Amino acid sequence: MIGQPNWEKVKERMLGYWEREKMDRCCVSMRIPLPGYVGMGGHHYYDTKTASERARAGFEHLACVGEAFPCLFPYFGTAGVAEYTGCKPTRTPETTWFDPWMEDEPDASRIGYTHPEPFEKQKQAIRELTRLSKGDYPVSVSDNCGMLDALAAIRGSENLMMDMLSEPEFVEDAVRRLVDIYKQTQEELFTLTYENNEGSVQSWMQLWAPKRMAQMQCDLSVMISQDMFNRYAMPELEELSSFLDYPVYHLDGQEQIRHLDALLSIKKLRAIQWTHVAGQPKPSQFIPVLKKIQQAGKNLILIPSADEVPVLLDNLSSRGLHLLIADVTTVEEAQDLMALIEKRSVVRD
Repeated sequence: MIGQPNWEKVKERMLGYWEREKMDRCCVSMRIPLPGYVGMGGHHYYDTKTASERARAGFEHLACVGEAFPCLFPYFGTAGVAEYTGCKPTRTPETTWFDPWMEDEPDASRIGYTHPEPFEKQKQAIRELTRLSKGDYPVSVSDNCGMLDALAAIRGSENLMMDMLSEPEFVEDAVRRLVDIYKQTQEELFTLTYENNEGSVQSWMQLWAPKRMAQMQCDLSVMISQDMFNRYAMPELEELSSFLDYPVYHLDGQEQIRHLDALLSIKKLRAIQWTHVAGQPKPSQFIPVLKKIQQAGKNLILIPSADEVPVLLDNLSSRGLHLLIADVTTVEEAQDLMALIEKRSVVRD
């Protein structure tokens, strides 16, 4: 694999991570841009030739330390299932969002896989991106997670907030329909990429698994109560945790802590990824919460700064812990930090 000569070892260690084995250290991923590195430079994944050329050029100037690996991430928009129901995307070099199409009366019967053209186009792009990778790097599936978030795209967030109060049956029915679309389309993407990836990959979390693995999320949950989360989000998360072999929940900042007990009750949930939202305290400021996640038997994915690593390792168990450290700029600095991680990692059960 380009940039990661120890790919077999990475997969072996990731298996140990998922099975919560006792290992010599926690998992850690550091990707260091080398001289000549070229970033993706925007989302042009329908232009598969350009995307592949830029990815390969970038990966050839990328040092992957620990469990890090290069990965092409075809990004067509978070909660992308909304596009398959009729939402129109607005794309910029940085992101994608969707414009609502059901701003009139809520009617779940209108929500279906009525616009398959975007998915077919995305599937063809991923197929071609995978072919062009020539097995030199993984190609992930697109970011279609978050059915309640997709419904917010379809209705508009303000309308959906009102629906939760006045039209609860609509919300429940609509989410069920979106889950069905997700499962159908996601299965096709897993099948399309499985051989090249030797399983599943999650690019920005730097995760590999031997079977179906993807993130789940409910970013809308920062605006709703625990009762609403339990009613509208939990059925989706329970069902998708059974559909996926390695389900991961993307917890987007401290406002979602109030939903943590519900998340930890999902027996088949494998891991929680903690995102440090801008303006909020760093992960190392939430040690009791992170310990609670570990004590519930769930794996952790954290994105700390390098100076937080000692505090985290002195308080958290290395079992089922994966650190993504993005502020290391040289291979020498990464090697020094890896030595510290090897020394300070302790299984605390």
